[in-house]
Amino acid sequence: MSKKNVNIIDWVDASSGDIRADVFRTYLLYAQSHIKLAEMYLQIYCNNTDLTRGEIFQWAPIISAARFSEKVSSQNEVDLSRLLNQYL
Repeated sequence: MSKKNVNIIDWVDASSGDIRADVFRTYLLYAQSHIKLAEMYLQIYCNNTDLTRGEIFQWAPIISAARFSEKVSSQNEVDLSRLLNQYL
């Protein structure tokens, strides 16, 4: 929170599973619109926890595949396919 604006991250399901999955999903959502913001989020998160980028990205194939079941744009489908193919 700053004097100019408030930022909110919706962590509704964060307590129901592995935190790394939630972190990667947030990274992926940011990356779909602004990769620099996604990278900054991940760097700050890793710097403030004992998790590494590699540990978080272990969830990439699962979360990427799960995004296909959601309503995503055709461009996001292409991007998700590329990401998923890196892990298959």
